[in-house]
Amino acid sequence: MSLTGLLSITRRYALAGILAGLSTTAAGSVVGSASVPALGWAVLAIVVIACMALAAVGGAWWDRRRGGRERADSSADKAGLANDSDDMVSLPCGISTDITECHAIQESNYRLTFYDPLTGLPNRRLMLDRLEMVVKGSRRTDRYAALMFIDLDNFKLVNDTQGLYQGDHLLRHVAKHLSNVVRESDTLARLGGDEFVLLIHDLAPNQEQAAHAAEGVAKKLLTCILEAQQDQEQVLTLPITGSIGVTLFADGEISVESAMQQADMALQQAKGAGGNTLRFFNAKMQATVMARVHLEADLHQALARDEFRLHYQVQVDSLSCVTGVEALIRWEHPQRGMVSPGMFIPLAEKNRLILPIGYWVLETACRQLAAWAREPEWERLSIAVNVSSVQFHQPDFVARLQHILEETAANPHRLTLEVTESLLMDDHQRVRTIMLRLNQLGIRFALDDFGTGYSSLNYLKRLPLDELKIDQAFVNGVLDDPVDAAIVQATITLAASLGLDVTAEGVETEAQHQWLRAHGCEAFQGYLFGRPQPVTELQVDQLSCIYDA
Repeated sequence: MSLTGLLSITRRYALAGILAGLSTTAAGSVVGSASVPALGWAVLAIVVIACMALAAVGGAWWDRRRGGRERADSSADKAGLANDSDDMVSLPCGISTDITECHAIQESNYRLTFYDPLTGLPNRRLMLDRLEMVVKGSRRTDRYAALMFIDLDNFKLVNDTQGLYQGDHLLRHVAKHLSNVVRESDTLARLGGDEFVLLIHDLAPNQEQAAHAAEGVAKKLLTCILEAQQDQEQVLTLPITGSIGVTLFADGEISVESAMQQADMALQQAKGAGGNTLRFFNAKMQATVMARVHLEADLHQALARDEFRLHYQVQVDSLSCVTGVEALIRWEHPQRGMVSPGMFIPLAEKNRLILPIGYWVLETACRQLAAWAREPEWERLSIAVNVSSVQFHQPDFVARLQHILEETAANPHRLTLEVTESLLMDDHQRVRTIMLRLNQLGIRFALDDFGTGYSSLNYLKRLPLDELKIDQAFVNGVLDDPVDAAIVQATITLAASLGLDVTAEGVETEAQHQWLRAHGCEAFQGYLFGRPQPVTELQVDQLSCIYDA
């Protein structure tokens, strides 16, 4: 039923109700019937009248709506209004929403996803997206693009000495100054910390021109870094410089990952050169890095695969009699052959593999001491072992070494630990305490490569040293270089005055041997007396005076 019919029926029933109520009230008053109280009928009449008023108002409103609909038939048709056979009306319904806040939230999420909140620069994610586009685009053009890694030198000192707030302030200033010299078409991004990246496309059609253009941009960036700290309210006491690594690519010859890797390699070369400079990536650099990576991967497996060997080089006294040996580690690689300690020891110290390797050397040497102690002709030999500063400063070093001595039953009085001057430079008191504890066990200490590091007479006085070893670099020049000869002579005299033994390393000729003997040196080591060799090749007859001058 339509709304119009409903209103009509309401009017009719309301009027009928009023008439019935009036007639009934009249009849009740004549006859005297009290079946329905007069007050009840009055209330009913009021309700009915209210209904009639509502119906009238509703009807008037609906008439106006119908009139408006009839005057806008075309609009109603467009809006989808329709009347069926029962006079039913269909009405459209719409909702209006303010999406300003929604847009603001979307914009905020976008900024958080693709931009660095500290500097406002693109972040790593956005930079990688754009780098991928440039790499793909380079396949369709013959022009070079460049990727630069920018790192602040000594930035950690700013945070450590002036606080994180000052460090953040400097980063914002650096970002602002770098942005001023970058084209709008290029991408300057912050990877995190003090690392920035600049992606430059459309440099030049040949590599030489592209390299020249990239070098010019990099030099401007280095200048901007210096200028940025001058704008700071608090002037930095330590000038902050930058290091930049650059790689060039074109013709889609590179992947995103390779470009990032090459730029980082070049950056490390720049920082290794002292900073405040730039370096370009080249294939030789990559070959060197990859060789080091493969060597490190093999080094991780070398101990488990039992590829390390200990070779021993004899040490002799003034009569050329063998008094002991120095244990020298060798790496017998199944494909590479014998790997030089100069190649893998620095790598092992860097990645802390020197700890398990160092303890293996100590344990192997102590087991050899215990084995020689059971043979009268070998029992008087001592073994000197080089100890890395990384290993020496471990909190459990003394306990581990004491455990090795107990487990192997080696005589600690036959063990000498060789340390370098660089070890003695860190935390003098702690080093002295460790050395005293080990010295109480009977272990001797020799200062290796004396004179090549940060020599100080103070630690010679305070530390429990037993021996100085003159470095081969000085021994080689005693016959030809007066300076080397003077250094060696002074070292021998100093050791004697302090009650220390002195051993000359790297003695290779008889003339060197005689000169050293004539100037008071009484212990020697070098190829003249024997090369490093496996323990199985040490002969019993070498224990006698092997070199009769």
